[in-house]
Amino acid sequence: MNEKTVAVLKQAFKEFYFKNAEKIITPIRMKEREFGYMSFDKVMVRHLSFQTEGDLRAFLIKEMPHSVYYSCAYYYEPTFAMDEKGWKGADLIFDIDADDIPTRCKEEHDHWICKDCNFMDKGKRPDKCPKCEGMRIDEKNWVCPLCLKATKDEAIKLMDFLLKDFGITKENIEVYFSGGRGYHVTVERSALEELDQLARSEISDYVSGIGLNLESLGISKRASYEKMQRMLPLANDSGWRGRIAKFFSEMEFECYNSNDVKDKMIYIYRKMKHKNFENFVGEVIGKLSTKIDAMVTTDIHRIFRLPNTLHGSTGMLKRRCDDLLSFDPFIDAVALGEEPMQIFVDHSPKFTLMGKIFGPYKSERVKLPLMAAVYLIGKGLAEVD
Repeated sequence: MNEKTVAVLKQAFKEFYFKNAEKIITPIRMKEREFGYMSFDKVMVRHLSFQTEGDLRAFLIKEMPHSVYYSCAYYYEPTFAMDEKGWKGADLIFDIDADDIPTRCKEEHDHWICKDCNFMDKGKRPDKCPKCEGMRIDEKNWVCPLCLKATKDEAIKLMDFLLKDFGITKENIEVYFSGGRGYHVTVERSALEELDQLARSEISDYVSGIGLNLESLGISKRASYEKMQRMLPLANDSGWRGRIAKFFSEMEFECYNSNDVKDKMIYIYRKMKHKNFENFVGEVIGKLSTKIDAMVTTDIHRIFRLPNTLHGSTGMLKRRCDDLLSFDPFIDAVALGEEPMQIFVDHSPKFTLMGKIFGPYKSERVKLPLMAAVYLIGKGLAEVD
C-alpha cells in the first residue's frame, strides 16, 4: 500500500471517529479490560487501559487506528504484562467466519496469484503454481452475500444451543457482525465467565458436535430392537439426542409413514447397515452443529474487535445485530460515505454496498464512492493513484 493510499485511509477513519465518537459502544467493566489497536503500519499495540468512555473516544480520534480491540477477559491490572495482569474471568466468546464454512461461491470469487510468474486463477490456493511450479502463492479470499448468509445460519444455530442447551438468557447474549467475514457472539454477565480453557473447550466441542457417536444415541451392533426402543431418544428430548431424533422425525425415507421416531430410526439403521448409518448420522451432526473457530472460544485472553469501530480491511462496522434475521451486513454495517474517490483496482469481483452494484474490475482506474473505494483498498485490491 503506497503512502498516498495510507494517508487517504487514515483521513477517512479519522473523520469517521470524529463524527461518530459518541456512538462507540464501550464494553461493561471497561476499567478491568485490556485494550489494543493496530496501526496502519500494521504495528500491534496492546496492554492499554481506559478509565472513561471519553478517554477511549479521544484516543480513537487522535490515533486513527486501523483496528481497535478489547479483551474478553477481566483483569486486576490490565496494563501489566500478560502473566502479571491477574486474570479474574472472561466473557464466553464465539467467532463464526466464512473461511471456516465451505460454500460453492468460493470457487467463483476467491482467487490466487503466483508471485513468481503472476499467473492467476479462481478457487482454492494450490500447493504450487500449475504454470511455473512456484510455491510463493498469494491467496485472495472474497466474501459475498452467500458467504455471509452461511455465517448467519451458523450464528442462529449457535444461539439455539446457548439458549436451549446451556440455559443462557437472551439478555446475556450479544450478537455482532464482525465488520468483515462473519459474526461474533458474546456471553456476558453469566457464571460461565469463570470457566477455564478446558471447560471452554468442552463447550466448543459440544456445539461443534465433536465426540458424538451411535452409542450415545442408544445404537450398537449387538443391541436388540427392544433395547434400542428403550435407549433411543425422542424428538422432544433435550440436547443433542433430541436434536438428532427431531431430524429423523422430520425426514422422509422410502415412504415410511409411522410417527414412532424410535421405530423409524431403527428401520433406517437396518436398511442402511451399521457403517452407512454411522456415516449418515455424522452428516446429520454436521448439519445440526455450528461451525466456530474453536481457538477463539478456548482463548481466555483473546482480544476482540470493539463494537461500532471500523474494520481496517473493509471500512465496515462491527455492528450489533438487534434483529439477526433481518440484518444485512452490506447495508446495516456500511459506515463510510459516498464522496467520490479515484482509485486503481487491480482485480475485484462484482459486489454490492448500500444496494449499489460495483464491478467487476480488472486493472483499471475507476471513480467510486468512499465506502466502495475503502472496501477494495482494505482488501489489498486497489490503491489511490
